[in-house]
Amino acid sequence: MTSPDTQMNGQSLDITEQRRKELEQLFPGIFTETRNDKGELKVTIDLERLKAELGEFTDIYDNRRERYGMDWPGKRDCLRLIQQSSSATLKPCREESVDFDTTENLFIEGDNLEVLKLLQKSYYGKVKMIYIDPPYNTGKEFIYPDNFSESLDTYLQYAGLKDSEGRTFSTNTANEGRFHTKWLNMMYPRLYLARNLMREDGVIFISIDDNEVENLRRMCDEVFGEENFLACLVWDKNRKNDAKYFSVGHEYMLVYARNESYLRERDIIFRIDKEGVEEVKELFDRSYVQHSGNLKKVEQDYTEYCKSIQKGDSREPIKRFKKLDARGPYRDDGNINWPGGGGPKYIIEHPATGKNCKIPVSGWRYPTPERFWEEHENGRIVFGEDETTVPRVRTNLFENSSQVLNSVHYSYAQTATNEFLDIFDGVRVFDNPKPISDIERLM
Repeated sequence: MTSPDTQMNGQSLDITEQRRKELEQLFPGIFTETRNDKGELKVTIDLERLKAELGEFTDIYDNRRERYGMDWPGKRDCLRLIQQSSSATLKPCREESVDFDTTENLFIEGDNLEVLKLLQKSYYGKVKMIYIDPPYNTGKEFIYPDNFSESLDTYLQYAGLKDSEGRTFSTNTANEGRFHTKWLNMMYPRLYLARNLMREDGVIFISIDDNEVENLRRMCDEVFGEENFLACLVWDKNRKNDAKYFSVGHEYMLVYARNESYLRERDIIFRIDKEGVEEVKELFDRSYVQHSGNLKKVEQDYTEYCKSIQKGDSREPIKRFKKLDARGPYRDDGNINWPGGGGPKYIIEHPATGKNCKIPVSGWRYPTPERFWEEHENGRIVFGEDETTVPRVRTNLFENSSQVLNSVHYSYAQTATNEFLDIFDGVRVFDNPKPISDIERLM
């Protein structure tokens, strides 16, 4: 008997394939990608790895030199490709340009590998930020040909999958199973050359999804150095109600520095402006004049403004500044503890009672009493009613309008689609565009 979902194809069970699948369930790590004498990629079984997993360490396996790192078929060819010089040239297109002689912007069209090579001489070590949105390895979209001798013309004809001579382009399909190699071969030389362009304080952002985020992380550790990894940002885009198991509506963005120690030694930090701060400043000034300095009425206007900010709005952090005085909105719940513990524990007298204040468990965040009172004079420390409470740090919105960027960011895909439809008069030029505001925030 067969279930309704079973279709009879008139063929007996493929015992070999069945055993292979069973083996893959038991030992997934023994399947690897290799290249045969003809240069074709195939998924094969590492018998030595299988024996090792079964506890049979042969002499061959024992003598194999082990090292930590990432390897795949074609990596050696990638390194050769990086060393090959390009004979291409950049051709100016004045007729397609706007303000060609005065613009400070440069738009280059062409295969990005060739372009990266051409930029090496003029921009080596000069680029402060790179953002790339590479093709994701979904098994359906085009992946660059796994042929290291292909010319620029070949790449530029990829959209039709065949060129003028009928040669078929290489794509990743579901039938190819575990193939990551083609994607790695496409990415490695481009990342390597991109690193050459970066300044000492340069940073690169790379968008990616679940299919290759692990491989990309390992590859970037090798190209940029594991010590230069800064963050793996999560971009939460939208919910997929038709998902089979979970609604995976997020993507990732790996961030690497050219030289993290260079940033650290110079106390370089990354901050972004709080959204809406200028808007609140205009509201505060307008309301202050309108109500002749009546702070209660100004506070009412500010409260109404905060109520209009919905959850997920980029201005939402402003709502944490719940109090208001002549200096504008502020919060006075800041932690005055020394980070990590072991801070100084000097005596601080309460201004009203004259008694010693309760000392924070991990010590004061300020190294000396003089620095503490300096911060107090500047209006950045607030005392409680008496000495039994620990003083708190006050933060003024208009004096602290920057913030660190969260590692999780909410950005709805439809917003970007609508933006690009407006720009291109309703024509869908890009299938999965990134919101312009997201790139602006990174910059």
